[in-house]
Amino acid sequence: MIRRILILASSLAVLFLAACSTTGDSYRQAFIPHVDRAGLDPLIDSPVRTQTECKGVELFSAGEKLAGFKFECPDLDVEATLNELRDAGWRIEKMNIGKQVVESNESGTPLSIQIRKVY
Repeated sequence: MIRRILILASSLAVLFLAACSTTGDSYRQAFIPHVDRAGLDPLIDSPVRTQTECKGVELFSAGEKLAGFKFECPDLDVEATLNELRDAGWRIEKMNIGKQVVESNESGTPLSIQIRKVY
């Protein structure tokens, strides 16, 4: 009897976890405003679990605060700082830091992020 209950409980747990998991990029989608709801802000009004990639507008250099660094998000058609993204309900899933580059006697590093809408 106890063995059957354990098997049933583990089976239900497996089914629950399988239902919660996602496969591939099924939630990776660009924000498409509804025609009847013009004027939506893509940062705030994107569906939960939307995922996108953003690239730094310029090179990140030493002494610069990351929170104020501006990213360009082509899927959302916006430029926003990390603080603005965080306040709108987005969270960083991955950050890619490129090799240091020297341009016009200034050095910096290209940054790109993968973000997901959590609320």
